[in-house]
Amino acid sequence: MHMFSERTQVLLSKGQLAELKRRAKRERKSVGAVIRDAVDAYTDTPTADERQAALERLFALNAPVDDWPVMKEQILRGQLGKYG
Repeated sequence: MHMFSERTQVLLSKGQLAELKRRAKRERKSVGAVIRDAVDAYTDTPTADERQAALERLFALNAPVDDWPVMKEQILRGQLGKYG
């Protein structure tokens, strides 16, 4: 179990606090634990191993790859509704 020793004060809107309370109840956690989880997710920097694993998962997709100008044109045509 973590021992927390630093305290901070944050002002939230009523809507933000209500959402935190809903999430805390749904996840069976305290509001403080939900906030700490959010801070961890926001400040967490992936390790080199995590980045390598993510890259390997991307390569495992075997997604089609073409030259950048060709792919860019396909993306733009798709965005503009002209693809197909």
